[in-house]
Amino acid sequence: MLPQARNGSQSKDDLFIYRLKNKQLAQLTSTKRKLSHTYEFQGKLVHDRNFNNIEKTVQESWAAAVILRNAPVFGETIYILCAKFAKIWLKNNGSEEFDFFAKEVEKNVDTTGQFARVFKQDITSTLLSSEYSAEIFAKKILLVKAMGEFIINHAINDAGKYPFLFKDNVPPVAKIVQRNRPDSLFTVRGRSGVMSNTYREDIGILDQAVFSQLDPKLQKILTINGLTKNRPLFRTRISHKLADGSPAFVERMFDRDNPLLASISGSTACLFTAADVLDDKLSQSQLDQITLSAIALFVGGGYHSVHEIINIRSPHLNVMASIESQMRLKNRGAELQEYVAALHASRDLLR
Repeated sequence: MLPQARNGSQSKDDLFIYRLKNKQLAQLTSTKRKLSHTYEFQGKLVHDRNFNNIEKTVQESWAAAVILRNAPVFGETIYILCAKFAKIWLKNNGSEEFDFFAKEVEKNVDTTGQFARVFKQDITSTLLSSEYSAEIFAKKILLVKAMGEFIINHAINDAGKYPFLFKDNVPPVAKIVQRNRPDSLFTVRGRSGVMSNTYREDIGILDQAVFSQLDPKLQKILTINGLTKNRPLFRTRISHKLADGSPAFVERMFDRDNPLLASISGSTACLFTAADVLDDKLSQSQLDQITLSAIALFVGGGYHSVHEIINIRSPHLNVMASIESQMRLKNRGAELQEYVAALHASRDLLR
């Protein structure tokens, strides 16, 4: 229930929150149209405007920025996982396998242009940090994701070589990976390679033309010190079908008019794979918080859209409703209203 304004009626911003929640920003809806699709883009690639829903790309970019800016609200599970990861990282046994693991993680997170880049000499301090800033929060998510990527790329077929990563009570690694990379989503991804990279200082998945039209207050929310990136641009094809003839993930999202950047998120699968290895007793609320963290990093960095992320482990999640409820639970309703007012103003400007 949304709070009432002093005069007994809902405020303009409260009504705006309510309308956004009802749009189910990050919840699958019924198919709106039945068309035969071939490719996402025809001719020259026009990102975010030719194919993607502009209003949703603004909302999703906003959601990523709000999550990042409120690490004490949304980061608890990631910080717990990083504390567990730190224990592994600090117990370097000097083996060839551990050295390989460490070098792969360092290479993964210490890359020029990487959103939330972590320099290799800062990995330990980042894992151990108790600072609840947007930058540290994003870096912690990236580190957990890097661990999961190593498991998927290297440890899945020979877990015995990496005993420092796995507890005795962890299910077989292959089952963990399959849970987070189900064939129904990943058999057909419909994604090409990177078309180009563009340096960006803003959070999210907007093209420069749309960002420049936003209300200055929202532009400020979407700009976080220390978090820049070289944003990749993909071409996503939608002509693929599954073996049974049903539409693959990309085409389903196209039919629902949801933004698409790079198809179903392998990076989110990496994040959850590491989470399952680090803690095999996570609750659904913790899994949903990890999903929100994935949105913060991967939408925030311009790598994926919301639906490409939530379908891994939280397809039920309504991102707008979750942001509102958790902000209010932590007594941050006033800050939420400021964020929403900026989004509200920008929505009017883009019409």
